[in-house]
Amino acid sequence: MEEEILRLLQQAPGTLFSTKEVGKKLARTQYRDNANWARPLLEELLRRKMIAADANGYYFFPKPKKLGEIS
Repeated sequence: MEEEILRLLQQAPGTLFSTKEVGKKLARTQYRDNANWARPLLEELLRRKMIAADANGYYFFPKPKKLGEIS
């Protein structure tokens, strides 16, 4: 399921997604049983630095840096 989460976030780099939004988009039935089912997977992807999160707990796939851009 981590691959599906990565694909979803990669489709819109820089776009913020809540845990519930990711869960609902990827598995509606599972979302109905547990709205926060995706949280552990998102946290693991974040820990492995495959995705990023903002201060409010929204997850996103970082936009690629342009040549010459300073971080």
